[in-house]
Amino acid sequence: MALLSDAQLAASIRAGDIKNVYYFYGKDTAAIQSYTSRLVEKLAGKGGDSLNLHRLSGAKLSMSELWDCCNMLPCFADRVVVTVNDLNCDAGGFSKNDFDYILDMVADLPETTTLIFYATGVDLYKNKKYLSDRNEKLNKLCQKIGNSCEFSFKTPEELAKIIGGRLQKNGCSISKKNAVYLAQKCLCETESINSEIAKLSAYAEGREITEDDIDMLCARRLDADTFKLAGFIVRKNADAAFSLLGELYDMQQPTISIIAAMTAGFSDIYRAKAAVSARKGTADIVSDFSYPKNRAFAVERAAGECRYVSEDRIRNCIKALAEADVKVKMSPVDDRIILERCITLMLEK
Repeated sequence: MALLSDAQLAASIRAGDIKNVYYFYGKDTAAIQSYTSRLVEKLAGKGGDSLNLHRLSGAKLSMSELWDCCNMLPCFADRVVVTVNDLNCDAGGFSKNDFDYILDMVADLPETTTLIFYATGVDLYKNKKYLSDRNEKLNKLCQKIGNSCEFSFKTPEELAKIIGGRLQKNGCSISKKNAVYLAQKCLCETESINSEIAKLSAYAEGREITEDDIDMLCARRLDADTFKLAGFIVRKNADAAFSLLGELYDMQQPTISIIAAMTAGFSDIYRAKAAVSARKGTADIVSDFSYPKNRAFAVERAAGECRYVSEDRIRNCIKALAEADVKVKMSPVDDRIILERCITLMLEK
């Protein structure tokens, strides 16, 4: 009965150490959904149509319905399982009486009931670190009498071990470097990584996964492509820059989105350059600018690129992108022409 890591939670589920109440929250919503499904399957069987399984929506939660579900007797089974998705106790319209009612109910659950609170579509935090007051109070109660788990994004290095293990189970292999690359390409998002592992395993048919496999099969992300484009501009590689821009347009990416993502990439590079000038490290950048855990690798990536460009040139590139953004929104000139002119100017600076 505690706040567990996801690994500890998985181990307890496998061991059959089942509690009366669980509270799952955090930024990695795909992992929350996966662990909730795993726990429900363990308790109510596959298919999700068991007479002993009751799925409730937190946004439309009826206290009487919750009480009825939690106090039902199991039908030809050991437990009744009740899931409540996206309950935000600090949402407008959620009364103090209802909140107190839930606390009393959680504290007095029947031994044959398992109640699972899990958040996949609502923000339960009051800031980047702490849950809002009522949600935290419910979380603490669940920790006291059951188990709670915060699902945070893992670093690419942490995910590389998981990716390697998953691929090994599928009869394939991957180097640590390429596993980290896959995690970065998926922005450390569990759902995206799981999807890509399935594709890569089916394609490789037992051999080692290469970087070329990842580039060919895995979904391309605008932020990754535009950072690569920024790198080509920084190194004044015009051919590669315009070739990649053409690919982005072939993928029907909107010009305004390309400009926004490029600006974010150059901002990363500028922060890295400023940190070098101030004799600060990548950890300082992550802390000072509050990079989320799944984007911390972008700082190291930017630190590698900033060696090839001056601060003045980075500022000029950001200024050129800002001017292009205004022109795209205000000018009748074709969007692509505006961006191509902008990139030409950035290459010349």
